[in-house]
Amino acid sequence: MSGKISTYWNAILCIGDLDTLGYKERIRLKTLNGFSFISLLFVAIFILSFVAVGSFSALQALPIALVMLGVQWLNARHQFETAKIFMVFFLILVVLVMAMADRRTGTEYVLLAVACSSILIFDDLIKISLGFFLALACFAFYIWYDTVYLFIPDPTVPYQYMKSVVVSVSAGAVTAQLLVFRSLINTYADDLQLATNKVVATNEELKTTNEELQSLTGQLDWIVKQKSKELQSYLDAINVHVYSAVTDTHGTILKVNEPLTTVTGFTQEELVGKNFSTFSADQQSLSLFNDLFVSLANGKTWRGEVKNKRKDGSCFWIDMVVIPLKNDKGIVNYFLTLALPITERKEAEEQKEKTSKMLENIAFRASHKVRGPIARIQGLMNLLDQGHIQLNEIGTITTFLKTSVNEMDAATRELTVFVNTHYESEVITLN
Repeated sequence: MSGKISTYWNAILCIGDLDTLGYKERIRLKTLNGFSFISLLFVAIFILSFVAVGSFSALQALPIALVMLGVQWLNARHQFETAKIFMVFFLILVVLVMAMADRRTGTEYVLLAVACSSILIFDDLIKISLGFFLALACFAFYIWYDTVYLFIPDPTVPYQYMKSVVVSVSAGAVTAQLLVFRSLINTYADDLQLATNKVVATNEELKTTNEELQSLTGQLDWIVKQKSKELQSYLDAINVHVYSAVTDTHGTILKVNEPLTTVTGFTQEELVGKNFSTFSADQQSLSLFNDLFVSLANGKTWRGEVKNKRKDGSCFWIDMVVIPLKNDKGIVNYFLTLALPITERKEAEEQKEKTSKMLENIAFRASHKVRGPIARIQGLMNLLDQGHIQLNEIGTITTFLKTSVNEMDAATRELTVFVNTHYESEVITLN
Protein backbone atom coordinates (compact mmCIF):
# COMPACT_ATOMS: atom_id res chain seq x y z
CA MET A 1 0.00 0.00 0.00
CA SER A 2 2.76 2.43 0.94
CA GLY A 3 4.48 1.55 -2.31
CA LYS A 4 1.44 2.60 -4.36
CA ILE A 5 1.09 5.82 -2.38
CA SER A 6 4.76 6.60 -3.00
CA THR A 7 4.31 5.90 -6.71
CA TYR A 8 1.25 8.19 -6.94
CA TRP A 9 3.00 10.90 -4.95
CA ASN A 10 6.05 10.82 -7.25
CA ALA A 11 3.76 10.95 -10.28
CA ILE A 12 2.07 14.09 -8.89
CA LEU A 13 5.40 15.75 -8.13
CA CYS A 14 6.68 14.99 -11.66
CA ILE A 15 3.76 16.55 -13.54
CA GLY A 16 5.29 18.41 -16.52
CA ASP A 17 8.86 17.30 -15.69
CA LEU A 18 11.37 17.46 -18.57
CA ASP A 19 14.84 15.99 -18.99
CA THR A 20 16.09 19.42 -20.07
CA LEU A 21 15.29 20.98 -16.69
CA GLY A 22 18.14 21.62 -14.29
CA TYR A 23 18.14 20.62 -10.63
CA LYS A 24 16.95 24.05 -9.46
CA GLU A 25 14.05 24.23 -11.93
CA ARG A 26 13.07 20.64 -11.18
CA ILE A 27 13.00 21.30 -7.41
CA ARG A 28 10.75 24.35 -7.83
CA LEU A 29 8.44 22.47 -10.22
CA LYS A 30 8.02 19.59 -7.80
CA THR A 31 7.53 22.03 -4.90
CA LEU A 32 4.78 23.78 -6.84
CA ASN A 33 3.11 20.47 -7.75
CA GLY A 34 3.34 19.27 -4.16
CA PHE A 35 2.02 22.52 -2.70
CA SER A 36 -0.92 22.67 -5.13
CA PHE A 37 -1.88 19.06 -4.44
CA ILE A 38 -1.61 19.45 -0.65
CA SER A 39 -3.66 22.64 -0.89
CA LEU A 40 -6.35 20.68 -2.76
CA LEU A 41 -6.39 18.14 0.07
CA PHE A 42 -6.64 20.85 2.74
CA VAL A 43 -9.45 22.60 0.86
CA ALA A 44 -11.31 19.30 0.56
CA ILE A 45 -10.84 18.59 4.27
CA PHE A 46 -11.89 22.16 5.15
CA ILE A 47 -15.08 21.99 3.10
CA LEU A 48 -16.03 18.51 4.27
CA SER A 49 -15.43 19.44 7.92
CA PHE A 50 -17.76 22.45 7.86
CA VAL A 51 -20.38 20.84 5.69
CA ALA A 52 -20.45 17.99 8.21
CA VAL A 53 -21.40 20.42 11.00
CA GLY A 54 -24.05 22.06 8.79
CA SER A 55 -22.05 25.19 7.73
CA PHE A 56 -22.19 25.49 3.96
CA SER A 57 -20.32 28.79 3.86
CA ALA A 58 -17.07 26.78 3.55
CA LEU A 59 -18.02 26.07 -0.07
CA GLN A 60 -16.62 29.51 -0.80
CA ALA A 61 -13.16 27.82 -0.71
CA LEU A 62 -13.88 26.06 -4.01
CA PRO A 63 -12.19 28.83 -6.09
CA ILE A 64 -8.94 28.01 -4.29
CA ALA A 65 -9.29 24.39 -5.47
CA LEU A 66 -9.84 25.63 -9.03
CA VAL A 67 -6.66 27.72 -8.84
CA MET A 68 -4.67 24.67 -7.73
CA LEU A 69 -6.08 22.55 -10.55
CA GLY A 70 -5.20 25.33 -13.01
CA VAL A 71 -1.61 25.32 -11.73
CA GLN A 72 -1.23 21.58 -12.35
CA TRP A 73 -2.81 21.93 -15.81
CA LEU A 74 -0.33 24.65 -16.76
CA ASN A 75 2.60 22.55 -15.47
CA ALA A 76 1.39 19.57 -17.50
CA ARG A 77 1.56 21.83 -20.59
CA HIS A 78 5.11 22.94 -19.58
CA GLN A 79 3.95 26.51 -18.93
CA PHE A 80 6.04 26.68 -15.77
CA GLU A 81 6.43 30.45 -15.36
CA THR A 82 2.74 31.02 -16.12
CA ALA A 83 1.83 28.44 -13.47
CA LYS A 84 3.98 30.21 -10.87
CA ILE A 85 2.45 33.62 -11.63
CA PHE A 86 -1.06 32.12 -11.66
CA MET A 87 -0.37 30.34 -8.37
CA VAL A 88 0.72 33.45 -6.47
CA PHE A 89 -0.89 36.53 -7.96
CA PHE A 90 -4.26 35.10 -9.01
CA LEU A 91 -4.56 33.21 -5.73
CA ILE A 92 -3.92 36.46 -3.84
CA LEU A 93 -6.83 38.13 -5.63
CA VAL A 94 -9.12 35.12 -5.11
CA VAL A 95 -8.33 34.93 -1.38
CA LEU A 96 -8.79 38.70 -0.95
CA VAL A 97 -12.22 38.54 -2.57
CA MET A 98 -13.16 35.54 -0.40
CA ALA A 99 -11.96 37.27 2.77
CA MET A 100 -13.94 40.42 2.06
CA ALA A 101 -17.04 38.43 1.10
CA ASP A 102 -16.92 36.25 4.21
CA ARG A 103 -15.22 38.36 6.85
CA ARG A 104 -13.67 37.20 10.12
CA THR A 105 -13.56 33.55 9.10
CA GLY A 106 -9.75 33.56 9.03
CA THR A 107 -9.58 33.51 5.23
CA GLU A 108 -7.30 36.56 5.32
CA TYR A 109 -4.57 34.44 6.93
CA VAL A 110 -4.28 32.48 3.69
CA LEU A 111 -2.70 35.67 2.27
CA LEU A 112 0.16 35.28 4.76
CA ALA A 113 0.60 31.67 3.67
CA VAL A 114 0.76 32.78 0.02
CA ALA A 115 3.32 35.47 0.91
CA CYS A 116 5.56 32.84 2.49
CA SER A 117 5.00 30.44 -0.42
CA SER A 118 6.19 32.97 -3.02
CA ILE A 119 9.71 32.65 -1.60
CA LEU A 120 9.79 28.94 -2.51
CA ILE A 121 7.85 29.19 -5.76
CA PHE A 122 9.80 31.96 -7.57
CA ASP A 123 13.53 32.04 -8.25
CA ASP A 124 13.56 35.64 -9.49
CA LEU A 125 14.07 38.13 -6.64
CA ILE A 126 11.78 40.71 -8.24
CA LYS A 127 8.90 38.24 -8.51
CA ILE A 128 9.51 37.02 -4.95
CA SER A 129 9.39 40.57 -3.61
CA LEU A 130 6.36 41.48 -5.69
CA GLY A 131 4.39 38.41 -4.59
CA PHE A 132 5.39 38.79 -0.94
CA PHE A 133 4.55 42.48 -0.64
CA LEU A 134 1.36 42.17 -2.70
CA ALA A 135 0.09 39.49 -0.31
CA LEU A 136 0.96 41.62 2.72
CA ALA A 137 -0.63 44.68 1.08
CA CYS A 138 -3.85 42.72 0.46
CA PHE A 139 -3.78 41.50 4.06
CA ALA A 140 -3.36 45.09 5.31
CA PHE A 141 -6.16 46.24 2.99
CA TYR A 142 -8.46 43.60 4.47
CA ILE A 143 -7.62 44.71 8.02
CA TRP A 144 -8.39 48.32 7.08
CA TYR A 145 -11.62 47.31 5.34
CA ASP A 146 -12.75 45.17 8.28
CA THR A 147 -12.02 48.04 10.70
CA VAL A 148 -13.75 50.76 8.74
CA TYR A 149 -16.86 49.01 7.50
CA LEU A 150 -19.50 47.59 9.80
CA PHE A 151 -19.56 43.81 10.14
CA ILE A 152 -22.81 41.96 10.85
CA PRO A 153 -22.12 38.39 12.04
CA ASP A 154 -24.08 35.42 10.73
CA PRO A 155 -25.38 33.41 13.68
CA THR A 156 -25.14 30.16 11.70
CA VAL A 157 -21.37 30.53 11.12
CA PRO A 158 -18.96 29.33 13.85
CA TYR A 159 -16.48 32.17 13.34
CA GLN A 160 -14.05 31.27 16.08
CA TYR A 161 -13.99 27.63 15.07
CA MET A 162 -13.68 28.48 11.38
CA LYS A 163 -10.88 30.99 12.02
CA SER A 164 -8.93 28.40 14.00
CA VAL A 165 -9.37 25.84 11.24
CA VAL A 166 -8.34 28.29 8.49
CA VAL A 167 -5.25 29.39 10.43
CA SER A 168 -4.35 25.75 11.05
CA VAL A 169 -4.89 24.87 7.40
CA SER A 170 -2.77 27.83 6.25
CA ALA A 171 0.00 26.92 8.65
CA GLY A 172 -0.27 23.29 7.59
CA ALA A 173 -0.07 24.22 3.91
CA VAL A 174 3.07 26.28 4.46
CA THR A 175 4.57 23.55 6.62
CA ALA A 176 3.72 20.90 4.01
CA GLN A 177 5.29 23.06 1.32
CA LEU A 178 8.47 23.41 3.37
CA LEU A 179 8.51 19.67 4.03
CA VAL A 180 8.15 18.94 0.29
CA PHE A 181 10.94 21.41 -0.49
CA ARG A 182 13.13 19.90 2.25
CA SER A 183 12.44 16.39 1.01
CA LEU A 184 13.39 17.36 -2.52
CA ILE A 185 16.56 19.10 -1.30
CA ASN A 186 17.55 15.97 0.62
CA THR A 187 16.80 13.78 -2.39
CA TYR A 188 18.93 15.89 -4.69
CA ALA A 189 21.61 16.11 -2.02
CA ASP A 190 21.69 12.30 -1.94
CA ASP A 191 21.82 12.26 -5.74
CA LEU A 192 24.61 14.81 -5.64
CA GLN A 193 26.51 12.70 -3.14
CA LEU A 194 25.99 9.64 -5.30
CA ALA A 195 27.22 11.57 -8.32
CA THR A 196 30.22 12.75 -6.28
CA ASN A 197 31.00 9.15 -5.33
CA LYS A 198 30.74 8.17 -8.98
CA VAL A 199 33.07 11.01 -9.91
CA VAL A 200 35.56 9.86 -7.30
CA ALA A 201 35.31 6.28 -8.57
CA THR A 202 35.68 7.54 -12.14
CA ASN A 203 38.73 9.55 -11.12
CA GLU A 204 40.26 6.44 -9.62
CA GLU A 205 39.53 4.53 -12.81
CA LEU A 206 40.99 7.40 -14.83
CA LYS A 207 44.05 7.37 -12.61
CA THR A 208 44.50 3.66 -13.23
CA THR A 209 43.84 4.15 -16.93
CA ASN A 210 46.31 7.03 -16.98
CA GLU A 211 48.98 4.81 -15.45
CA GLU A 212 48.23 2.17 -18.09
CA LEU A 213 48.40 4.84 -20.78
CA GLN A 214 51.73 6.04 -19.44
CA SER A 215 53.00 2.48 -19.55
CA LEU A 216 51.70 2.07 -23.11
CA THR A 217 53.19 5.43 -24.04
CA GLY A 218 56.55 4.26 -22.77
CA GLN A 219 56.28 1.09 -24.81
CA LEU A 220 55.22 3.05 -27.87
CA ASP A 221 58.15 5.44 -27.40
CA TRP A 222 60.51 2.47 -27.27
CA ILE A 223 58.91 0.95 -30.39
CA VAL A 224 59.09 4.28 -32.21
CA LYS A 225 62.74 4.66 -31.29
CA GLN A 226 63.49 1.13 -32.50
CA LYS A 227 61.58 1.71 -35.73
CA SER A 228 63.32 5.04 -36.15
CA LYS A 229 66.68 3.31 -35.81
CA GLU A 230 65.61 0.70 -38.38
CA LEU A 231 64.35 3.42 -40.71
CA GLN A 232 67.59 5.34 -40.30
CA SER A 233 69.49 2.16 -41.15
CA TYR A 234 67.43 1.80 -44.32
CA LEU A 235 68.05 5.46 -45.17
CA ASP A 236 71.78 5.01 -44.56
CA ALA A 237 71.76 1.95 -46.81
CA ILE A 238 69.92 3.95 -49.50
CA ASN A 239 72.38 6.82 -49.22
CA VAL A 240 75.30 4.41 -49.62
CA HIS A 241 74.09 2.00 -52.31
CA VAL A 242 71.13 3.66 -54.05
CA TYR A 243 70.97 6.80 -56.17
CA SER A 244 68.14 9.05 -55.00
CA ALA A 245 66.73 12.44 -55.95
CA VAL A 246 63.63 14.54 -55.26
CA THR A 247 62.14 16.64 -58.08
CA ASP A 248 59.08 18.80 -58.53
CA THR A 249 56.33 18.00 -61.03
CA HIS A 250 58.34 19.67 -63.83
CA GLY A 251 61.42 17.52 -63.21
CA THR A 252 63.44 20.26 -61.51
CA ILE A 253 65.88 18.71 -59.03
CA LEU A 254 65.31 19.75 -55.42
CA LYS A 255 67.56 17.29 -53.59
CA VAL A 256 70.10 14.57 -54.45
CA ASN A 257 72.16 12.17 -52.35
CA GLU A 258 75.90 11.63 -52.39
CA PRO A 259 75.99 8.41 -54.52
CA LEU A 260 74.20 10.24 -57.36
CA THR A 261 76.63 13.17 -57.28
CA THR A 262 79.53 10.71 -57.23
CA VAL A 263 78.39 8.70 -60.25
CA THR A 264 77.48 11.77 -62.32
CA GLY A 265 80.51 13.86 -61.40
CA PHE A 266 78.31 16.87 -60.61
CA THR A 267 78.22 18.57 -57.23
CA GLN A 268 74.97 18.96 -55.33
CA GLU A 269 75.02 22.71 -55.98
CA GLU A 270 75.37 22.09 -59.72
CA LEU A 271 72.39 19.72 -59.83
CA VAL A 272 69.84 21.46 -57.57
CA GLY A 273 67.62 23.71 -59.67
CA LYS A 274 68.34 21.91 -62.96
CA ASN A 275 66.07 19.53 -64.83
CA PHE A 276 66.55 15.81 -64.43
CA SER A 277 66.92 15.53 -68.20
CA THR A 278 70.43 16.96 -67.66
CA PHE A 279 71.52 13.34 -67.36
CA SER A 280 69.91 12.30 -70.64
CA ALA A 281 72.42 10.52 -72.86
CA ASP A 282 70.61 10.92 -76.18
CA GLN A 283 67.40 12.02 -77.87
CA GLN A 284 65.74 8.70 -77.05
CA SER A 285 66.23 9.40 -73.33
CA LEU A 286 64.55 12.81 -73.72
CA SER A 287 61.52 11.13 -75.28
CA LEU A 288 61.53 8.60 -72.48
CA PHE A 289 61.50 11.33 -69.84
CA ASN A 290 58.56 13.04 -71.51
CA ASP A 291 56.57 9.81 -71.37
CA LEU A 292 57.76 9.34 -67.81
CA PHE A 293 56.34 12.63 -66.51
CA VAL A 294 53.06 12.18 -68.38
CA SER A 295 52.64 8.81 -66.66
CA LEU A 296 53.58 10.22 -63.26
CA ALA A 297 51.07 13.04 -63.63
CA ASN A 298 48.38 10.34 -63.32
CA GLY A 299 49.78 9.37 -59.93
CA LYS A 300 51.32 6.06 -61.02
CA THR A 301 54.76 4.74 -60.10
CA TRP A 302 57.10 4.34 -63.08
CA ARG A 303 60.05 1.98 -63.53
CA GLY A 304 62.48 1.60 -66.36
CA GLU A 305 66.11 1.25 -67.46
CA VAL A 306 67.63 4.58 -68.45
CA LYS A 307 70.93 5.50 -70.11
CA ASN A 308 72.43 8.67 -68.66
CA LYS A 309 75.61 10.64 -69.13
CA ARG A 310 78.12 11.94 -66.64
CA LYS A 311 79.60 15.42 -66.44
CA ASP A 312 82.62 14.24 -68.49
CA GLY A 313 80.31 12.92 -71.24
CA SER A 314 80.71 9.20 -70.47
CA CYS A 315 77.55 7.12 -70.10
CA PHE A 316 76.12 4.94 -67.36
CA TRP A 317 72.98 2.88 -67.00
CA ILE A 318 70.52 2.82 -64.07
CA ASP A 319 67.43 0.79 -63.16
CA MET A 320 65.18 3.66 -62.05
CA VAL A 321 61.92 3.80 -60.03
CA VAL A 322 60.05 7.13 -59.81
CA ILE A 323 57.37 7.45 -57.09
CA PRO A 324 54.83 10.34 -57.05
CA LEU A 325 54.50 11.96 -53.61
CA LYS A 326 51.04 13.31 -52.81
CA ASN A 327 49.87 15.86 -50.24
CA ASP A 328 46.93 15.40 -47.87
CA LYS A 329 44.53 16.42 -50.68
CA GLY A 330 45.82 13.69 -53.00
CA ILE A 331 47.61 16.10 -55.33
CA VAL A 332 51.10 15.15 -56.61
CA ASN A 333 53.67 17.73 -55.50
CA TYR A 334 56.98 15.92 -55.77
CA PHE A 335 58.63 12.85 -57.29
CA LEU A 336 61.04 10.56 -55.47
CA THR A 337 63.56 8.85 -57.74
CA LEU A 338 65.44 5.74 -56.61
CA ALA A 339 67.92 3.94 -58.88
CA LEU A 340 70.49 1.13 -58.91
CA PRO A 341 73.56 0.99 -61.19
CA ILE A 342 73.30 -1.56 -64.04
CA THR A 343 76.11 -0.28 -66.30
CA GLU A 344 78.09 -3.55 -66.22
CA ARG A 345 75.04 -5.61 -67.13
CA LYS A 346 74.06 -3.28 -69.97
CA GLU A 347 77.62 -3.27 -71.35
CA ALA A 348 77.67 -7.07 -71.21
CA GLU A 349 74.35 -7.14 -73.08
CA GLU A 350 75.72 -4.73 -75.72
CA GLN A 351 78.89 -6.86 -76.09
CA LYS A 352 76.76 -9.95 -76.45
CA GLU A 353 74.68 -8.27 -79.15
CA LYS A 354 77.82 -7.16 -81.07
CA THR A 355 79.29 -10.64 -80.85
CA SER A 356 76.08 -12.13 -82.18
CA LYS A 357 76.12 -9.74 -85.14
CA MET A 358 79.78 -10.58 -85.85
CA LEU A 359 79.04 -14.30 -85.80
CA GLU A 360 76.10 -13.70 -88.15
CA ASN A 361 78.47 -11.88 -90.57
CA ILE A 362 81.01 -14.73 -90.32
CA ALA A 363 78.30 -17.28 -91.00
CA PHE A 364 77.06 -15.22 -93.96
CA ARG A 365 80.56 -14.96 -95.49
CA ALA A 366 81.27 -18.64 -94.87
CA SER A 367 78.00 -19.58 -96.48
CA HIS A 368 78.47 -17.50 -99.64
CA LYS A 369 82.26 -17.43 -100.28
CA VAL A 370 83.47 -20.71 -98.75
CA ARG A 371 80.62 -23.12 -99.22
CA GLY A 372 80.29 -22.23 -102.98
CA PRO A 373 83.76 -23.57 -104.01
CA ILE A 374 83.37 -26.53 -101.66
CA ALA A 375 80.07 -27.41 -103.28
CA ARG A 376 81.63 -27.28 -106.79
CA ILE A 377 84.56 -29.49 -105.67
CA GLN A 378 82.15 -32.02 -104.13
CA GLY A 379 80.14 -32.07 -107.36
CA LEU A 380 83.22 -32.77 -109.52
CA MET A 381 84.37 -35.48 -107.10
CA ASN A 382 80.98 -37.18 -107.37
CA LEU A 383 81.20 -37.13 -111.15
CA LEU A 384 84.68 -38.76 -110.98
CA ASP A 385 83.46 -41.44 -108.61
CA GLN A 386 80.54 -42.30 -110.84
CA GLY A 387 82.74 -42.43 -113.99
CA HIS A 388 80.89 -39.73 -115.87
CA ILE A 389 84.07 -37.83 -116.77
CA GLN A 390 86.06 -38.87 -119.90
CA LEU A 391 89.85 -38.82 -120.09
CA ASN A 392 89.79 -35.91 -122.49
CA GLU A 393 87.88 -33.88 -119.85
CA ILE A 394 90.44 -34.38 -117.04
CA GLY A 395 92.27 -31.17 -117.89
CA THR A 396 89.13 -29.13 -117.80
CA ILE A 397 88.13 -30.73 -114.46
CA THR A 398 91.55 -30.00 -113.03
CA THR A 399 91.26 -26.36 -114.04
CA PHE A 400 87.85 -26.12 -112.32
CA LEU A 401 89.30 -27.74 -109.19
CA LYS A 402 92.22 -25.30 -109.04
CA THR A 403 89.85 -22.38 -109.52
CA SER A 404 87.55 -23.59 -106.73
CA VAL A 405 90.49 -24.21 -104.39
CA ASN A 406 91.86 -20.72 -105.08
CA GLU A 407 88.41 -19.18 -104.41
CA MET A 408 88.09 -21.14 -101.16
CA ASP A 409 91.60 -20.06 -100.10
CA ALA A 410 90.82 -16.43 -100.83
CA ALA A 411 87.50 -16.62 -98.92
CA THR A 412 89.24 -18.25 -95.96
CA ARG A 413 91.90 -15.53 -95.89
CA GLU A 414 89.28 -12.81 -96.15
CA LEU A 415 87.28 -14.41 -93.30
CA THR A 416 90.40 -14.60 -91.15
CA VAL A 417 91.17 -10.93 -91.75
CA PHE A 418 87.52 -10.00 -90.95
CA VAL A 419 87.54 -11.91 -87.64
CA ASN A 420 90.94 -10.50 -86.59
CA THR A 421 89.90 -6.96 -87.50
CA HIS A 422 86.65 -7.06 -85.52
CA TYR A 423 88.30 -8.78 -82.56
CA GLU A 424 90.98 -6.09 -82.32
CA SER A 425 88.33 -3.31 -82.54
CA GLU A 426 86.32 -4.89 -79.73
CA VAL A 427 89.41 -5.19 -77.53
CA ILE A 428 90.22 -1.53 -78.14
CA THR A 429 86.62 -0.54 -77.30
CA LEU A 430 86.64 -2.51 -74.06
CA ASN A 431 89.99 -1.05 -73.03
